[in-house]
Amino acid sequence: MLGEHRKIAMKYGLSSLGLARFGARLFVLLVSLVMNPLHAQQDPEYVRFVQGNAQWEGELQTAIVSFENDAGIQLNLVAAVHLGEEKYYAELNDYFRTQDVVLYELVAEPDQVPVRGSREPNSSLIGFIQQAMAAFLNIAFQLDEIDYTQPNFLHADLTPSQLDELMASKNENFFTVFLNLAMAQIAEQNASPGEPLSSFTVMSLISAMNSQNQNAALKFLIAQELGRSGGVIVGETLEQQLTLLGDRNKAALRVLGEALAEPDFRQISIFYGAAHMPGIEREISATMGFARTGLEWQSAWVIP
Repeated sequence: MLGEHRKIAMKYGLSSLGLARFGARLFVLLVSLVMNPLHAQQDPEYVRFVQGNAQWEGELQTAIVSFENDAGIQLNLVAAVHLGEEKYYAELNDYFRTQDVVLYELVAEPDQVPVRGSREPNSSLIGFIQQAMAAFLNIAFQLDEIDYTQPNFLHADLTPSQLDELMASKNENFFTVFLNLAMAQIAEQNASPGEPLSSFTVMSLISAMNSQNQNAALKFLIAQELGRSGGVIVGETLEQQLTLLGDRNKAALRVLGEALAEPDFRQISIFYGAAHMPGIEREISATMGFARTGLEWQSAWVIP
C-alpha cells in the first residue's frame, strides 16, 4: 500500500506533505458527495462556514441567491445540503409556500414523491449513508423533512433510467466519478501549494475525540471543511462532463425554460444541492437574461 502511495506521489509531483493533504481531501470528497456541497472553481460560493466565538462553535450556512430578468420575473437559487437541522428545513418549507413554483432536485420518477417524516430506510447506497450520517451527527435528512407534496413543487431532475443511460454512455460509475474528482483535486493542489491544510488532521481528530462534546466537535470539523471555499474544487469543464452535475443541471434548466413560459409563474425557485448552483447561475446569466439582485444566508448546522 505504501508503494502505491509513493507511485501516486511521483506521478503527480506530490511531496509527502502534499500526499498527506490529498489523503485528507479524499475523505472530505467522500463526505461531500454524500452531503453535497462541492465547490466550483472561481464561482460564487453557495455554502460557507462561519466561525463562532468559542471552541467547537460555528455555523454551516447555505445561500438563497435572487435574480430578476427584464420581464420582472424573480428567480431564486435555493442551495441546500442534504443533512441539516430540523429548523433549517422547517424554514425552507415556509419559504417554499411563498413561491409560485419550486423546481426540485431528486433522481426519481416525477410521480415518486418522498413521504415527509416516513423515516423509512433509503433503498439507494448514497441515501442509506446519508441517513446513517444524519443519525450519527444528530441532525435531520432532507427527504425526511422537506414537504415535497406541496402543490407548487415541480420535479426538475433526471429519472433513474435516464441517469443510468447517460452514465453508461460515458462509461461512468461511482468509482470513475470519484476518481475524476480526486484527480481534479491533485491538479488544484499542485496549483495552490500554499493553501492551508485540511481541517481533518490527526491532531484535530484527537482533540475532537477528547472533547467533552464529541458530537459537536466532529460536526464542527466536518462543517468547517464543507464550508471551505477551496475545499473540493470542481472546474467548469469537469462539472459539465459529469452526469451527476452537468446533465442534471441541464434537466433543471429545461424545466426552468418551461416554467418561464407560464404567465402565472412570477416567483420561481430552484431547490438543488449547492454543487449545482454555480453552473446553473452561469447559464441563467449568460442565456436567460437574469441578473443577481440579492443574497441571503441560512444556517443549516448550528454548532454546538
